[in-house]
Amino acid sequence: MGEEVKDEHAYPPPHPVEILWEHSEVWERIDIDFIQVDSDISSDPSLAEYAGDDWAGRPLALQARPIARAVAEIVTRVEDTFAAGEWQVGAGDVAVAEQIAKAMDSAPPPGVLVDEGAVRARSAAVLAALERLHLATAEPVGENFRAVLEEVLRTLPSPSDVPAAALVAESGPLASARLWDVERALRLVQHLLNQVSFR
Repeated sequence: MGEEVKDEHAYPPPHPVEILWEHSEVWERIDIDFIQVDSDISSDPSLAEYAGDDWAGRPLALQARPIARAVAEIVTRVEDTFAAGEWQVGAGDVAVAEQIAKAMDSAPPPGVLVDEGAVRARSAAVLAALERLHLATAEPVGENFRAVLEEVLRTLPSPSDVPAAALVAESGPLASARLWDVERALRLVQHLLNQVSFR
């Protein structure tokens, strides 16, 4: 038997942690809100950095992400309807999903250092994505897709809830936790839109 390893898990509150490998049943569903460790992506932490004190992104990754978690619940529920064959694809769903997804950027890694200009640029990208989602609700999409878009928009903050000046003030060497939470949530929406595109 190997020695048991314990360390701080970078997401409060405490919850079960499952070790997966690429052929695990839920592997395709874990692109929700996670930090990948020891990947081939240079911005991801190594196992030593994640377990130690050398990972620059730890302070931001330890912050709660309530909006991202709420959106993750929507994404997981919708993916369940896909798996059960309950999703009725509307004529315009795929085209609209692809258009919105192209207008979104993935959330930058938590360890990225920012200055005022970077925070303002990221804030502008968030506002543009929110506006694109709002516009999509007026497009000819199916009932299921429209309902999901409306639920996502009720869950995401309004533009007035994420003013750039406040996000700049909340940011230090790392981005504001509130900004990163919304960015992660939008990344999950992008993931969902990509799923719709393949229906």
